[in-house]
Order: sequence, then C-alpha cells, then structure tokens
Amino acid sequence: MLLGYTISEPDNGCYMFTDFPLTECARYSNIYSLNVVNPNFVVPKKKLNITCTYDGFTIVNEKFKQFCEAAQYQGLEFVALPKSPGFYWFKIHNVLAYDTAARMTRFINYNAACNGYEEIIGATPACLTIKQPLQEGFYRSDVCFGSFAGKSPLYFVGETTKQKLRTAGFKEIHFAKIFDTYNWQKQE
Repeated sequence: MLLGYTISEPDNGCYMFTDFPLTECARYSNIYSLNVVNPNFVVPKKKLNITCTYDGFTIVNEKFKQFCEAAQYQGLEFVALPKSPGFYWFKIHNVLAYDTAARMTRFINYNAACNGYEEIIGATPACLTIKQPLQEGFYRSDVCFGSFAGKSPLYFVGETTKQKLRTAGFKEIHFAKIFDTYNWQKQE
C-alpha cells in the first residue's frame, strides 16, 4: 500500500557550515540538534523555490513559505537567513518514527562522550513504522541520516499535499513513493 512520498530538492551547490565554527561533538550530532544557521550563509540559486545544501539544510523562499502558511500547515518553522532576505531554513516538527530495523539502517562510529554517531546510512527506500497513508501536511523522520554535522531527516508528504505542491508549481521537488512493505522485506 502507498503511504506517501519522500520529498527531495536540488542541491544549491554549497554548505551551510562552511567557515562556521562547530564543536568537536558536532560531527556526532545532526542539523536539528545543532539548531543553528551560519549568519553569513548566502543562497546562491535564488530562482529556485526550494533547494538543499550539501550538509542537509532545506532552504525555501518566500513563495514556498506563503504557500505553507496559506494552507495552514501545522508544525512548520521558517528560520530566516540573515544574509539572504526572503529565504529560510525549512524545519518540520511533525515527527514520524522511522523503521531502522526493517530498512537495515547502519549506525557507524558511536561516540559515548558526544552521545551520537559519526554516520547513519540506509535511508532509502523509506520505511516507516506507521502502516497507513499520511494525512495532509509535512512530516520528518525521527532519525537523521548522513555524515558528521550534516545529518538530516527525511521529509514526507501524503498524496493530497503532493498534489497541492504540484498545482502550486513547485516543479523542483522530487517525490519518491513510500510503501508499507517492499519486496526485499519479509512478508508477514
């Protein structure tokens, strides 16, 4: 059964954390735990409504923000980027449990002093613990994937939200289907 879609966007060719001081433990953290933007970050691709940095920050423009506000989606935050007026770090606070066992996600190089992993890999195809179609709105995984300080969650939408994004003209968003089970998983 189709549960919804992961959403992804084109990269914008840069890093949020370039020339930005981070602690040694940041490499075992993720962008949501660090919860900081580089005050000197400048969005390079201003013609796109939604992009992503190489280190996992989803960046949206005013048009995307207004779309979400007009739809009255809950659990969203738009963190202003000081050097790029009209652009925001798009944060989602609606969290869904990710099924790391079913996906066989790998947690690499745990650091007890920093309480985190250097890398978490095995994000796609997305495996959620819920087995019902997603309601309207935006959601994110409880696990952040990637390497070092650039670990970030997967973002999800249901069918209705996908259609609204398409109708609104956000063509740069790529949607990948999320199923309740996959052929490589054991069938119950």
